[in-house]
Amino acid sequence: MGKLAKAVLGVALLSGVVLAVPSKPVATRETKAQERFEHVKARIINMIDKRISFLENHKACVEKAQNWKELRACRPKRKIWGRPIRGKYTGKSIRKWKKK
Repeated sequence: MGKLAKAVLGVALLSGVVLAVPSKPVATRETKAQERFEHVKARIINMIDKRISFLENHKACVEKAQNWKELRACRPKRKIWGRPIRGKYTGKSIRKWKKK
């Protein structure tokens, strides 16, 4: 067998292997957009559920409070929903708001 015949045979075998491997269906722009939409929608619903849970827990704590100390203990001292709490709930910050 000559070199040319071996080369042709090799190419034929390789092309047969390549064609035999099933390829993934090509995702269209619409399907990608729909997948992205579903992902974002699920994320938004998850964040809303977290907020509802936080507010329900906070409401229960406030309703359960019997004095000022217990009421102050209901105040969140750490991040809520991934964002830091701005300012401190003091009379000083309220006075700033009234001046504006």
